[in-house]
Amino acid sequence: MESNSTPATTTTRPGPGDGLPTGLRARYADRLAQANALASAEGLRLRVPVGVAMDRVARVVLDDAATSWANPSPATLAAYRRDHARLWAAGVTPLDVATTRAHFDRLRSASRFIEAQEIARLRFLAEAARKAKDTTAMREYTRQAFERATVFRALYLDADRPTWAHKAAALRASGQRPTSKSKRKAGRHAPTPDQLLVALARQPKRCARVELLACVFAVFGVRPAELVRGVVLDTTPNGLRLAVAGAKADAVRGQPVRVLEVDRTRRGLSALAVSLLRAHVAETGGDLSATPADIVAVRRAMREIQPGLSPYAYRHARASDAKAAQGRAGAAAWLGHSNDRTQSHYGHARSARGAVAITSATASRTVRQSKTLPATLAQRFAKVAARLAERLPDSKPKPAPPVRRPRLRW
Repeated sequence: MESNSTPATTTTRPGPGDGLPTGLRARYADRLAQANALASAEGLRLRVPVGVAMDRVARVVLDDAATSWANPSPATLAAYRRDHARLWAAGVTPLDVATTRAHFDRLRSASRFIEAQEIARLRFLAEAARKAKDTTAMREYTRQAFERATVFRALYLDADRPTWAHKAAALRASGQRPTSKSKRKAGRHAPTPDQLLVALARQPKRCARVELLACVFAVFGVRPAELVRGVVLDTTPNGLRLAVAGAKADAVRGQPVRVLEVDRTRRGLSALAVSLLRAHVAETGGDLSATPADIVAVRRAMREIQPGLSPYAYRHARASDAKAAQGRAGAAAWLGHSNDRTQSHYGHARSARGAVAITSATASRTVRQSKTLPATLAQRFAKVAARLAERLPDSKPKPAPPVRRPRLRW
C-alpha cells in the first residue's frame, strides 16, 4: 500500500514497539510458523527472496482490509489510537476485554483501522531502508509487517475469525451473562433529579458546580457537547425554560436551536432540582456552560451513585417522558432531531415515570415525518380491526323476500 508521507532521507532502526507483543506472539505461534513455512515455499517456487514473498502477503492483507476502510474524523482517530495502544500494550485482542457487543465493535474497529496503518507504515519503512541499502533494517521491517499482517488476517479477515457470538456462547455455557452497558436500560432505572441531587450532596468534597450541571442533564437530557457549548436558562411561573444550540446540526440534519420547557413536580421527583436551577437563574442571569473537565467530573460522580449512570442515561429517561407527553413530533423536537424516526433509539413511552413534567418543546426546524417509523400499538390494533371488518360479511339487513299470496280458484 502506498503512503502519502514524504520518504525519509535516513532510515530508522526497528524498535521493540514495531513487533508483536509477547501475548499475541505466543497465542498465534502455530499460525506464524505455518505462515513462515508458506512464505519460504512461495519464495522457492517463484525464485525470489523470502522477504519478497513476505511483503506480498502483507500487501494482499492490506488490499483486503482496504475494502472496508472508513474515513474517521480527527477525534475518532485519536480515540482509535488510544484503544489500540491499550490493547497492544496488554497483548490482548478486542474480544478478550470486550464486555458487550457494542464494546467489542468499538474496539475491533479501532484495532483494525490502526493496525492496518501500522502495517502500511512498516512496509514504507522497509522500502525506505531498501533505497538506503540498509538490508538489515529492510529485512526486519518486512518480517514485522509480515507477522502483524498474519495476525491481522486471523483476527479480522478469515472466515473463522473471532466474533462476539463466540464469547457470548461461551459465557452462556458457563452460566454467566455479559454485563450490560445499555444507556437506555440505565435510563429506565435512573434516579429522579431530586434523588440525584440528594445523592450528590452526600458525596464527600463534591463541588457544587457538579451538582448544578448534573441537574441540567437530569432535568433536560441535553447532550454533554451542548452543555459545553453553553445553554441559557430562564424561569417560568412554575418551572424552567432552557434554550440550547444543537450539537449535531448541519444544513440537513438536527435542530440548530430548540427551547425546552418543564414544570416542577412534587418533592422527590424534580422540585428540588428545578428550584436549584431557578436559584442559579436569579443569581447569574441563566447563562451556563461546562468545560470538558466538568463533564468528566459529572460522569464520575454519577457512576459513584449507580453503575452505568451517565448524562446519556438521563437523555434516554427524558426521551421516554417526552414521548409519553408530547408525541413523536414533540419528542423529536425535545431531543434535537429533524425527523421523527431517530427517536426510536431513545427510551420508550411505556418507560416514562413522570419524574419531570415536560410542558413543551419548540425547535427551529419543522420535524419531518418518516413513513418507516414503526407503528404504535394503537395503530397496529386499528389496522388489524380494519382487516377483520373486511373479512366479515356485510352486517346490513337484507330485505325480506316478497310475500306471495296464494291465488284463489273458484
